Amino acid sequence: MKGLAKAAVLLLALTACRPAPEAPPAPHPRVVSLLPNATEVLFALGAGDHLVGATRYCDRPEAARAVPRVGGILDVSVEAVLAARPDVVIGSPTVLGPRFRALLAEAGARVVPLTFETTDSIAPGILAVGEAVGREAEARTLADGMRADLELLGGRARRDPPVRVLFVVGRNPLVVAARPSFLGDLLDRMGVANLASSESVPFPTWSLEQVLKADPDVVVDGAVEAGDVGAMLAAAGLRAAREGRVVRMPDDAIIRPGPASARAALRLADEVLRVAKGM
Repeated sequence: MKGLAKAAVLLLALTACRPAPEAPPAPHPRVVSLLPNATEVLFALGAGDHLVGATRYCDRPEAARAVPRVGGILDVSVEAVLAARPDVVIGSPTVLGPRFRALLAEAGARVVPLTFETTDSIAPGILAVGEAVGREAEARTLADGMRADLELLGGRARRDPPVRVLFVVGRNPLVVAARPSFLGDLLDRMGVANLASSESVPFPTWSLEQVLKADPDVVVDGAVEAGDVGAMLAAAGLRAAREGRVVRMPDDAIIRPGPASARAALRLADEVLRVAKGM
């Protein structure tokens, strides 16, 4: 990780006025979040004001955009993190490598390595963030609510025969959500047939010819780029797009595993069923 030598120099200037590592936890810990998912959790717990640093990808909720930036996901500025004088640093195990952890430990910061990659990882992540900032009760309530939404999602869009869905997450190139992905798991839970379920990678690239051959009943437009996926596919001759069976996600929270993902999936399931009724 770049900047570690410079960060070590900065560390010498900071450790003199930092509490000793064995000091009791701060009553209002200063947090740097290197995970957009964790940033969203902090705000959902009412602890957004603990944040003194976040990545440029931490954009949910809107208030998160005002938090000082410390870099991206894989290009974190170690100097910026240390300069924020955090009590807690939350990030992925990949980013929080041994040398980075050693610098943070010397600065008296607690390291919380987390992953938010699957549906099953969300609740443990919420609880870990809550424990790190002294919001355990709020975290349990949030995690329980998320689990309840997942229960409601089970079979929410099921019908016989199943609605055949293609979830597009990228427009150029055209990228779809397959079964190994977080989104693929949500599609399975709601009871639709994911047309990319045979793919072995989470987000494969498809050609227009593949999409036309798959002939989905409903297309979910979850592309982050500007542009209208439905219009593009209609111009290519896709039947579902030409007949208006394209669902623009009612809530972008479904894209990023987090506390609002299951609730967003419920709304998506209802939209898919509504659109499919027009067939």
